[in-house]
Amino acid sequence: MREQKIPQEAKLSLKETYRQSNKIIRIALTCYFLFGLALAPVYDTWYVALSIGPLSLLLYYVPQWLLPEKTMHHYTAGVSFSILMAQFIYQMHGLFEMHFFAFIGVILLITYQNWKIFIPATLFIVIHHGAFAYLQYKGVEEVYFTQLAFMDLNTFIIHVGLAAVIIGLCAFWAFDFGKKTKSMMTNKTIIEKQLAQADKNVEIATEIAEGNLNLEIIQDQGSDKLGQALVHMLDKLREADQRERLEKFTNQGLTGIHDILRKKDLSLKDASDAVLQYIVRYVGANQGSLFVNKPDTQTLSLLSCYAYDKKKHVEGELAYGQGLVGQAFLEKETIMLKDVPESYVRITSGLGEATPRYVIIVPLKVNEEVVGVYELAFFKEISEDIVQLLEQSAEHIGSEILASQKAEEMKNLLEQSQEYTEQMRSQEEEMRQNMEELQATQEELARKENEYVAEIKMLRQQLQEIKSV
Repeated sequence: MREQKIPQEAKLSLKETYRQSNKIIRIALTCYFLFGLALAPVYDTWYVALSIGPLSLLLYYVPQWLLPEKTMHHYTAGVSFSILMAQFIYQMHGLFEMHFFAFIGVILLITYQNWKIFIPATLFIVIHHGAFAYLQYKGVEEVYFTQLAFMDLNTFIIHVGLAAVIIGLCAFWAFDFGKKTKSMMTNKTIIEKQLAQADKNVEIATEIAEGNLNLEIIQDQGSDKLGQALVHMLDKLREADQRERLEKFTNQGLTGIHDILRKKDLSLKDASDAVLQYIVRYVGANQGSLFVNKPDTQTLSLLSCYAYDKKKHVEGELAYGQGLVGQAFLEKETIMLKDVPESYVRITSGLGEATPRYVIIVPLKVNEEVVGVYELAFFKEISEDIVQLLEQSAEHIGSEILASQKAEEMKNLLEQSQEYTEQMRSQEEEMRQNMEELQATQEELARKENEYVAEIKMLRQQLQEIKSV
């Protein structure tokens, strides 16, 4: 016979059945013991009643006391009943009816619903009947099996065989009852779990409907397809909520940066200070620096610095490739650091606060051209949404820096053009004045020339007059 495997919950329920069976067996054994005391006066067998009876009870109770979590006492209970049966037979000097107490005992054992516990009782009964029958018929005194003068072998075999059949039927009933009980308890456990899971599913669905997605669900991955569907739906809702919060966080951050950058009355320095301050506060950093590219000197110049809720007036330059900032500039890739040494962070609060341990360096890249780098330091580990915001904002800030640089170049070119135009205008005015002076000089020379010619003509006339005289 194969034992039916049952869930742990059903085993706990089965313990209650065993507890009730133990109560019945204890009452029965007590009645057997008292019955033995009642038989003692008949043939003056007090010593048997007061010695064998207590030992039979101890045979049942001791394993139960020593091993309360085990079922050893289930097996000894049948032996206890059999020993008390043998005691009654002896006390009544072989009264045949005392044999039926063995049947009463095995019937009571059915309540344990375990066919194996009938084996010790059967062995004891067979050995007792066989041994005591043999010894009685051999003439051994004070050995009692029956009050009959003689029992032939066929009668004995039929007696033992019928006893075996009765015990076998009891064992079968115990097995059948145990099988049905375990099946019933298993089904009951399954149904209770299904009902509990259904209530849990309703509770989960209610929480989800109310927008509570922070549920910690320990879901049975068995046949509860509805529960699995709810868990799957919750996971998808969490992913969607995470994406939504990430997009909202990023969009709000980019909007704030854009609002600052579109203020046309701010210089590049002022806009950089305002944007860096906004980013540091928005992402929860404790300090940040913004470097701008200076192609003419092949350096990165510190344009703005903000730390510990204050603007820091710090100046500095880094050559291309110098430090992690210079490396990020050349590689055009974001660099993230964890557990950075305290000596790495250059700015401290001066109030004894701890220095940050997480750093991110983001190149300000516009169409594969890096126009600058900004660096932020954190006390906490940098989350994915912060990285996404910083990388997306880098392009906006880089575009603004590039536009400012182009505007500055155009302004310089315009100023140079205006200076050149003014210089040309001044030179033109000077040339015009020179031309006017030259023209006046030419006119004066022409006038004097005419005067000289007139004088020469007059002198010639006077000379001719003198000659004619």
